[in-house]
Amino acid sequence: MDAPTKTVSRGKVMTTYHGPHVPSPPDPDARRLTWRPGARWTDRERVRAHSCSCRGVVYEFVGAAGQYFIRRTTLQTQLTEETERMVSSRAEQMWADLFSGKVY
Repeated sequence: MDAPTKTVSRGKVMTTYHGPHVPSPPDPDARRLTWRPGARWTDRERVRAHSCSCRGVVYEFVGAAGQYFIRRTTLQTQLTEETERMVSSRAEQMWADLFSGKVY
């Protein structure tokens, strides 16, 4: 199932995009992440990557003011939660671990 979007990319309009999925359920020995209530602390956030929205929860890899974090949004309730802010290398590893089922 493709998730329809209307995103402009280099002058072309993308009408569909099916992004990667976070494994459900995660690995049995997966580590639980600490999720905090979402709070915009700058107006210059940049979503660097995101998961597919077809499962009802969207994950975003976000950079802002030299720090990075993962945002999780439950679409039905619009509940937004975020991980702590961290350096890029640590956040990139956490993002990879999320999609491999090592964290949730």
